[in-house]
Amino acid sequence: MRGRHVSAVIVIGGFFGGALAACSPSNTGTDPIDNVDALADSSGGDDADGGGIVIDGTIGDRKVVKLDLDPATATLEVVNGDVTAATTKTSFEAKATLDDGSTSAVGSCTWTVDRIDLGTVSGGTFQASGSAGGVAKVTCAALGFTASATVTVNLRDVEDKGSGLDDASKTALLAATTADAAVAKLLYPYDKTVFPKGILAPELMWAGGGASDVYALQITQPNMTYTSYFKAGTPPRATIAGATWTRLLDTNVTGDKLAVTLYRLAGGAGGTAFKSTTQSWTIANGSLKGSIYYWRINGGGVARIKPGAIKPEDFLKPSAGHSCVACHSVAKNGSTIVASYDGGPSPWASFDSTGKEIKYSGSPSGFQAISADGNLVVAGQSQETTLKLFDAKTAGSLEPSGVAAAGMAVMPTFANDSSLLAYSLRKNGNWLDFTQSDLMVMPFDLPTRKFGAPKTVRAGGGKALLYPSFSPDNQWIAYEEGPMARTRGTRATVRLIKPDGTGDVLLGNAVNAGVTPGTSGAGDENLAYEPTFNPVLAGGYFWLVFVSERQYGNRLNKTLQSDADTCGKPSWAATPCRHKQLWVTAIDASPKAGVDPSHPAFWLTGQDLADQNMRGYWALDACKKLGEGCDAGFECCDGACKSPDGKLPKVCDKPPPDKCKEIGDTCVETKDCCNAAFGVECIGGVCGKKLPA
Repeated sequence: MRGRHVSAVIVIGGFFGGALAACSPSNTGTDPIDNVDALADSSGGDDADGGGIVIDGTIGDRKVVKLDLDPATATLEVVNGDVTAATTKTSFEAKATLDDGSTSAVGSCTWTVDRIDLGTVSGGTFQASGSAGGVAKVTCAALGFTASATVTVNLRDVEDKGSGLDDASKTALLAATTADAAVAKLLYPYDKTVFPKGILAPELMWAGGGASDVYALQITQPNMTYTSYFKAGTPPRATIAGATWTRLLDTNVTGDKLAVTLYRLAGGAGGTAFKSTTQSWTIANGSLKGSIYYWRINGGGVARIKPGAIKPEDFLKPSAGHSCVACHSVAKNGSTIVASYDGGPSPWASFDSTGKEIKYSGSPSGFQAISADGNLVVAGQSQETTLKLFDAKTAGSLEPSGVAAAGMAVMPTFANDSSLLAYSLRKNGNWLDFTQSDLMVMPFDLPTRKFGAPKTVRAGGGKALLYPSFSPDNQWIAYEEGPMARTRGTRATVRLIKPDGTGDVLLGNAVNAGVTPGTSGAGDENLAYEPTFNPVLAGGYFWLVFVSERQYGNRLNKTLQSDADTCGKPSWAATPCRHKQLWVTAIDASPKAGVDPSHPAFWLTGQDLADQNMRGYWALDACKKLGEGCDAGFECCDGACKSPDGKLPKVCDKPPPDKCKEIGDTCVETKDCCNAAFGVECIGGVCGKKLPA
């Protein structure tokens, strides 16, 4: 038999065997994944001798007509993140079909994989990473042809936290179908919650059951299953290990729902098995960015916390000669913070992103608005005067600006592009205590620093409309509706409305879905205040932080609403009153008319449960410099986040000239963004894609 050899006739240019699509306005390939954290396709290994597009390929004197991989599909399993087992890797063989119908093994390929989060390929062997499950495409390029195979990586996390059950009992427990009257629901989290990536795992809490009961918690989604066997203790709770939660999140790249089921074995081994409760959670394919700045009432200062942090940091503390720092606003880009000192007239000062004081104004403020770029401040209502415009860095007056036409305006806020100022126009009382107000807007021209005529968005009709906040695209205003300006001892809701006054809708799912009901106003309904939007889209959703006095599972379950003479005595930690904490809800970014676009809220992890927290204000962090690690371009001072070598991690880079902007990069208008034909648009200065309504 004649010996067969590979013959490369001619090579033109360079060959790239990955699946990266060019980023250009004309790129109209497949619909892109809507995720600022999406992983780029990348070469996972290359054992070929050189590279190049081979115009002709032969083996011996026969021409190659196609290339295939054997096997065409493979399925792997990783248990508890251990990638040493044989089930975590597989090998592919490239085979060429010749023009006479015969086949021959191909000894040299350029191997690539399109999901480097799932694993790497080298020499035809794919090794799962163990960090995420999913389906990857492995490709071999050789002889002028490419061939691909799919490899499915399934993760299975199993833990036993001293359950005392044997394998047969565990199997029987997971097979239970009997409804559980004693444990019929979770107190927390709530069913149908939308969770973002990058946050700590929620703690599951419920009521009922006995101290000797054994439980199984199972969470399933495509390509991953988590099962835990445990005794819950009193009051009953369950935790998800951080590594497992990360794998659950990283596996979920298409917004799949997690099926969450709790089983109970009454009395432990030998007892009756129940299928206690089921929930469905959605994982948004994006992480929450920026920081939330809030007033720690019992701390006398402003703290800030990043979503996913294990604890907050004290950010603004009173400087010498001042008693406290409280009401605050933050520039969208995180560069500048403005806050009130001392109560009373509440003179304002500006601070940089590190918390260092820039300028103490001495001018009364109360609540303030700060422009998106951090250069302008609107303040002044605390002395029963009209608002005024100031330079944030010098505290110098920029009057006349036209803002005085707003009248007795309180709680001002700028749109994300500073084109509008929204505020509450009080009808009675004083700047801090009133019971009636309208929701208003004023146009603002940034170049001339002049305000236009006020317009009514919604008349209060005897209610107080408070704390407006603009969505990232400036198309919506979230606001509080309640009986008075203060949140102490009152009930309020959060609503959404367009700046032109249309589309007003209650965010009922955010405010009330899943909360503990009550009679005669004694339950957890309508305890939502002070909403503020995250200034960027994440995972196709808008995100809103608000303050609530609701119970938090069985961790915070006080129910007394009272006044300042009761709350905080003998101490805030020992107060008999409800605790104010920060909660977050996902908002559909393309709301349908008359339909509540919100989802059940989740408690912002990392807060101190002993704290009383108010006025959560969401802003981006100060931008990162070239070469610093990033997830999305808007985090970078130059507006682009890249993988220069096609591998993770990404770093801040300068955007390529004359190229379209990728999801997460900064933009001026929609035509700047790649894949605009597939719904990617410029939203609040960042390229993103809203989930379908």
